[in-house]
Amino acid sequence: MISQAPSPSGTQPHLIPPPTPVITASTSGNIRHEWPAIGLTLVHEFISPAEEQEMISAFHAISPLSPADSKRRISQHFGHHFDYTTFGIDESKHSPVPAYITNFLDRLPVDTDGKEAGRKPDQFTVQYYPPGAGIPPHVDTHSMFGEALYSLSFGSGVPMIFRMSGENEARKLRLPKRSLQESSDGNVNGKVGGEILDKAEGVVVHPAWELMLPARSLLVMRGASRYGYTHGIRPRKTDAVDGITIKREGRYSITMRSVRRGEEIGCDCLFPGVCDARVRQEQEAALRAGGIKKAEAQ
Repeated sequence: MISQAPSPSGTQPHLIPPPTPVITASTSGNIRHEWPAIGLTLVHEFISPAEEQEMISAFHAISPLSPADSKRRISQHFGHHFDYTTFGIDESKHSPVPAYITNFLDRLPVDTDGKEAGRKPDQFTVQYYPPGAGIPPHVDTHSMFGEALYSLSFGSGVPMIFRMSGENEARKLRLPKRSLQESSDGNVNGKVGGEILDKAEGVVVHPAWELMLPARSLLVMRGASRYGYTHGIRPRKTDAVDGITIKREGRYSITMRSVRRGEEIGCDCLFPGVCDARVRQEQEAALRAGGIKKAEAQ
């Protein structure tokens, strides 16, 4: 059970208890928590402590941790590099995938049917987060990558916040510089039924819930959790778990995606408000309409 630690301003975001998961055990003994309605799965102890230590050592063999790095995030990319300007891949940059990743790929719970059956990720972003670091709430790019999004946490656990996206996220996705940043104190207030009215934005924001991602656990997002929910981590030094205050330690993650190419690129999901493919279509339609009006005016 995770409780929200007070934010620096003394305010608290509107958190509701997480939905009750379906709990199962795999043939290898891993405990799985699943939320079928939104396509979310959390696999506990996906890697062993020995694998975890191998990953941390391999990461710092490339990026040694110095005192200057104590407060910054460090990223490494394997396969085609992730491009933070396009939110797709950089075709000009490619790095071989290390053995500590390829060794567990056959254990990933990949889709067994549908158009992405058997598809494994081929783009990997490994990151180190110093204690207290957060991740702004966001929805990963729809059109450039396959449906399944995998995130392996190791080194330390951390609670992740999930929230159904709404008009606020849709509006921000359409800004010239895309950003889903929240204020540092997560200041949303003013209940409207089961939701929240963000007074700063004047829009309804869906309630959020936190899910603890233990060290060595694998999070898999498909369906609504992949396409329609924002996910993020609040920046703070401690977390309250089962009434006990736990100090955050350095955390590592591997985000794994499968790259779409050619005719595969695109998306027809049920969440057009936060779908980059729909935004692009809107922009292209607006440009065409503007061109027609300009031609008619001449």
